[in-house]
Formats: sequence, C-alpha cells, structure tokens
Amino acid sequence: MNKTYRRPYDILDVSGAVALGFYEKTFQTLSTDAGNSLKRPWHKLERGLRIGRLRDFVSRETIRIQLNEEDSDNLFKLLVKTLDRKLLSSKAAVTYDTETQQIQEIKGLMSHTSAAGRTKYQILEKKPAATLKRRPTSAPKELPINSSSEAKNES
Repeated sequence: MNKTYRRPYDILDVSGAVALGFYEKTFQTLSTDAGNSLKRPWHKLERGLRIGRLRDFVSRETIRIQLNEEDSDNLFKLLVKTLDRKLLSSKAAVTYDTETQQIQEIKGLMSHTSAAGRTKYQILEKKPAATLKRRPTSAPKELPINSSSEAKNES
C-alpha cells in the first residue's frame, strides 16, 4: 500500500517559506546575500545586476540632462549592446561606487546634442595599439661593395 498522502499545512506563513522547506535561517541567509550582491565590484556583478545598474544610470542621466523618452531608450539600448559586446565588462570602463551601488561614470560615453534638442550617444572604443618591432640600437652593418656573386665569378 504505497499511497502518497497530502499533508495539510496548518502552519503556512504568508511567504510560503515553511511549505517550500525553507527554514528561517536559510531564508535570512538568502535575503542577506541578495542585499549584498550589489556591493561587489563592477567586474564581479552578474549580467542582470549590471543591466539594473545601467537602467538606474540612464534614469539619473535622464533627470540630470532632461532627456526625452526616446533619447533615454536609445541610451539604454546602446549601453546594453555595449555590455553584450564586452566593452563594459572591466572595472576600468565603468566607475562604480560599491557604497552607493551606483555607476558614477562610463568611460568613452560621448553625448552629442543637435540643434533640434535631440541627444545622441556613442561609445568610443579603444582600438588595440599595434605592437611595433624594436628598432636596432646600432646602425645597420654596411655590406661590402663587391658582394655580388658576379664579382666572384669574374676572377
């Protein structure tokens, strides 16, 4: 007789923590980890948290520069596209304050305001510099004047 019986959950709380098998300590640990996740440095944040911080940055820029809705949407799309291209992955590309959990500056972000009042943004990419061969420190050796094979054959 192998029947599964449903247990009535008389002590079910609002969050459902008891019914799901979470105990108070585990639930507290998870909530503290979620609260501390944004206090990590920029290069250690997950993609979803970075997008949330970018959205916050765009909303602050919208208020600061008084962007219209279309311009702020374009700025957010540009930043997400740049994040996907891994240009905003390093801590050198983004100045992120872990105490306030806000992006202070995005390096390479340039804004251009037209006469019509539209603001366009672009990200300046750093192109990798080509490595050059090292120049010799001494002058090149001079070749003898009659070093050709024809001069050797004539004698």
